[in-house]
Amino acid sequence: MKIDLPPLKPRALAVRTIPDASDELARAFGLPTGRRALGIITATSDDALYAALDQGTKASPADVVYAKSFYAGANYPSGPFSGECIGVYAGRDPAEIDAALDACLAYLETDAWFYAATTAEDPDRPVAFFPHVIASVGRYLAPLADIPVGSPLAYLIAPPLESVVGLDAACKAGRVQVAKWFGPPSETNFGGGYLAGELPACEAAARAFTAAILDVCAAPLARRSTRGAGETIARSFVRPGGARPAGGEGGAPGRFQALATGERFAEKPDHLTHLVDDASLVQKTHPRIVARGKLDLLQSAVLDAQVAADADGARGLVGELGEILELARTLVGAEVTGREAPPPRLFGMASDELRDATHHTYELYGVPFMYPDVRQGPVVAKLSLARGIAREAELAVIAAFPPARGAVTAPPARADLAHALNRISSAIYLLACRYVAGLYEGSRRPLGPVRGWKPPEQKKPEKKA
Repeated sequence: MKIDLPPLKPRALAVRTIPDASDELARAFGLPTGRRALGIITATSDDALYAALDQGTKASPADVVYAKSFYAGANYPSGPFSGECIGVYAGRDPAEIDAALDACLAYLETDAWFYAATTAEDPDRPVAFFPHVIASVGRYLAPLADIPVGSPLAYLIAPPLESVVGLDAACKAGRVQVAKWFGPPSETNFGGGYLAGELPACEAAARAFTAAILDVCAAPLARRSTRGAGETIARSFVRPGGARPAGGEGGAPGRFQALATGERFAEKPDHLTHLVDDASLVQKTHPRIVARGKLDLLQSAVLDAQVAADADGARGLVGELGEILELARTLVGAEVTGREAPPPRLFGMASDELRDATHHTYELYGVPFMYPDVRQGPVVAKLSLARGIAREAELAVIAAFPPARGAVTAPPARADLAHALNRISSAIYLLACRYVAGLYEGSRRPLGPVRGWKPPEQKKPEKKA
């Protein structure tokens, strides 16, 4: 997640590998048996390096066996290559170390950034803070935060006072838990914590953390409630640069509230939309809003296929598409309200029966795994388009509801929605095969051969002479 502020990008200062550590050094590090190859790195930022070290464990079997911050921070290093932190990987061979270091260095360059917040008191001396979100933690940070590998994590660090008020705002912005608190001052005179939760909640927490720190920077001596979470935001708040929040003047709270920052509005801004209610406005690019758009598009495509089937006289197909349309509408309600979607059942078939039928269309209908063709007419074309949109909707739901816990291969948080959309895709394909097979009254079997893959014919055993 990137923030619209000037980035303070970390730099690696020194990198070295040891292909086979000495017995004494291995004993000092407490290296596991068989792990004698080492990779050592120092960088200008400790928290950025910790996040990057974790990234290396996702690219390699190598483990982080040592990581320490230096006292007083990067402004007071012990040497030109010391920086603020040191990290050490241990692996079974140099190739594992190289893979881990490559991923670590790339992450430092492209993702693990601090940001600069301009202060009202001294614009030339910004506040540096780390509103970092990791979508899927690796083997290094997971045990430190006491969460499973693959879980989302908000890694939030700031100077002492800013870290406290920012962490409070972050906790109020979404359903997150403090997995670990770093009480100020740390070795480098910062503070903050690890926050665990679903990915959208971690991102909302990081944005609220940012908003609270910007509020402190705008008026550090104003004794007022911290902005950025659930508190009422006074309209007198001026952001760095003189911009005021939308919603007019005065101290009265607005009816509408932004989920990410807690900012209130007297009128709903056009560029925001409701996630659930007036107190949860989000950007229209929010993953759940994108998924809702795909569900709307799916309904339109199914309806379009219904119209084509009706014009063709395939009344049975019209009814079966109506079942899919009703299920799609049910999924919309389930997503918005949080209710679990019912197990999909279409055309009298349960979920497993639908999937099995799509794998045996040649045996059931004499139709191979079909490639849509122009000769099959508008009904098949529209069914094929609806099936593709159903697949897009499934992917959008998976992106909007990533696994709440566990590895990246774990089911999405809304597995009910993803499963139902998967079966809608299968069901639409099944209807196309049945239409091509001429099983609907009023429909005609399309001209020409049906092209596609079909199971190989079984050879009959030769008779012995």
